[in-house]
Amino acid sequence: MDQILIHACCAHCLGKLLAGLAAEPVARAPVVFWGNPNIHPLIEWRRRLKAVKMLVERARLPLIADETYGLVDFCRAVHGHEAAPARCARCYALRLGRAAQVARENGCRSFTTTLVTSTHQDHGLIRAAGEAAAAAEGVEFLYRDWRAAEADADLVKMLYHQQYCGCIFSEYDRFKDTSTHLWPAP
Repeated sequence: MDQILIHACCAHCLGKLLAGLAAEPVARAPVVFWGNPNIHPLIEWRRRLKAVKMLVERARLPLIADETYGLVDFCRAVHGHEAAPARCARCYALRLGRAAQVARENGCRSFTTTLVTSTHQDHGLIRAAGEAAAAAEGVEFLYRDWRAAEADADLVKMLYHQQYCGCIFSEYDRFKDTSTHLWPAP
């Protein structure tokens, strides 16, 4: 059975992708890859990595984890392009380029990403970045629109579920219009 590398940014999206992958007509053995220099702050990055580790343990899947906190790499990649969608395109290219490289290095003929499960991500940019990375590394990028997939409740039970994409810019966009933690309250 061919192996497929799954770039994972969080446990809940990984659960959705695994459900979508299980419904595919061609069976592939998943290998999970954690490589997310975009996720900030450090505590958020750690929460998500911990949740992914817990899910792969529950699912008994292999995990390749780049546990280097990538603040500098992310900032360099998006510098001068901080507004979406340019920022997102550069971020997708950074992460999917690395995922394609890891797929090739580990003998996986194809790779995909949990980004394709999100209703908040730009699927056109994800697909373009995945296909470019695949061409550069000589592997296949499996694009599917798995936004409607449902994660196995037992896999994601009590795992951390984030409230924003992961980058500091998306955190700002998510919370800028709230009055949470303001003192005095408006």
